[in-house]
Amino acid sequence: MDIDNIPFGTDFRSHIQAVLQETEVLIVVIGPQWLGTDAAGAVRMGQESDPVRAEIEAAQARSLPLIPVLVDGARMPASAELPASFKDFAFLNAAEVATGRDFHPHLDRLIGAIDRTVAARAAPGRPLGAPAAPAPRAPAGSAAVATSAPASWRADLVRYLAVPIVILLVTHHVIVNSLDLDDGYLRIVSIGVPFVFGFLLSWLGGRGAGAAVAIAVVLGVISVAGMTVSQSLNSGDPILPETRYEWRDNIEYAASIALSLVAGHAFGRALGAALRRRTAKT
Repeated sequence: MDIDNIPFGTDFRSHIQAVLQETEVLIVVIGPQWLGTDAAGAVRMGQESDPVRAEIEAAQARSLPLIPVLVDGARMPASAELPASFKDFAFLNAAEVATGRDFHPHLDRLIGAIDRTVAARAAPGRPLGAPAAPAPRAPAGSAAVATSAPASWRADLVRYLAVPIVILLVTHHVIVNSLDLDDGYLRIVSIGVPFVFGFLLSWLGGRGAGAAVAIAVVLGVISVAGMTVSQSLNSGDPILPETRYEWRDNIEYAASIALSLVAGHAFGRALGAALRRRTAKT
């Protein structure tokens, strides 16, 4: 598509330089065959005449931000696979845009990253495309989405922690306190509800395994503590368990709730990966 937009008889290197004059961020879309091969089997990216290589080299010369975007299950190329002129490109943190259910959240993150990059480079009186002064480096481990992260985390804690806690406590009150049903019903709910919310945390929330484990532990502890308090207020028994059996029962409930959420999250990730592989093959 790039070549089709270059007028006939125009040196594509000059054309690229002209376009980069009005460019704030260069998005490098990387598919499984991004390095390319010519008719003789040689890697196209290793040839100085390759237009993609020329674009990246020109962008680096102008100190433009580069954002690699991985599509169709592609991986970042290794440093050894790239020309010496931009070997460090292999170490850039890449965004992933997958098809299917993950497409919109992935694209939203990419758009947010572009907006933040453009805003960081904006300065009064600076011509469009001119290199900006280097921004101060963020502390190691700081999030790239620090501005929106707190609000996003608050929303996720409400959806995937507070809501299942309320559901579990209400269900416990109905099954144990109101209807005095068999504890087996409560165990089914204590497994099913966290599993569903763990799946949603992965499928819709896009959170990783670390976040799932943290939420799972808090969910298990708070839910069991709430159930114990509720049952104590209803029966008049002491709040804290008095026997080894009661302690073991509470710990088992908390563990089953936590493990169910982690299992649901893992199932969501596995299902998403399988769908992406299937889409990539088709």
